[in-house]
Amino acid sequence: MVNYARAERLALAAALRRTGPDAPTLCEGWDASDLAVHLVVRDRYPSALPGNAAPELAARVPLLERRAAAREAELKALPWDQLVGMVAAGPKRRSPAAWGPVDRLMNTAEYFVHHEDIRRAADEWVPRALPADEEEQLGRMVGLLRRRMVGKPGYAEVEGPNSELLLYYFGRQSVALVKPVKA
Repeated sequence: MVNYARAERLALAAALRRTGPDAPTLCEGWDASDLAVHLVVRDRYPSALPGNAAPELAARVPLLERRAAAREAELKALPWDQLVGMVAAGPKRRSPAAWGPVDRLMNTAEYFVHHEDIRRAADEWVPRALPADEEEQLGRMVGLLRRRMVGKPGYAEVEGPNSELLLYYFGRQSVALVKPVKA
C-alpha cells in the first residue's frame, strides 16, 4: 500500500522549494513560511502545537502561546532549505506519527490539503488527477467530515471527487471543484 501521507509530504516540500517562503497560500494570513513552520511544529514539536494550531486556546493559556511563539521564531530563523527539509523528513523516528499506519491516518488528508493550499494559491493552477487508491483514502476522511457537518449552519450537500470534497470540507470552498447536489 502506498503511503500517500509521505507522497503528499514530499510533493508539498517540492512545491515549497519552488515557490519560496513568501509565496501565498490558501491559509488565511499565512505565507509559505508560516505553513512550513506549522507542519514542522505539528510533526516534531507537539507541545507547541496547541499554541500554533489553536490560537484561541493559546490566548487563554499564556504558557502555550509563549511556547508556540518561541518554537515558531526558532523555526522561522532557519534557512529556508533547512526548514523545507524538515517538512520533507516528517516526524522524528521516535514519534508514533513516524509509523506508517499512524502517519497515513494522521497525515494523508493534512498534507494533501496543504499541498493544494500552495498549488491553488498560484494564479494559474490546474487540477491534478490522483490515483484511485489515494482518492479512496481521502474518501475515508470525507465520510467522517460529512457526518460531523450534516445539519450544521452553512452545510450544503455537494458532489465531486473525494479530493475536491475534502478541500471543500476543510474550508477551501472557493477553490474546490464541486457542484451542489440537486434536490
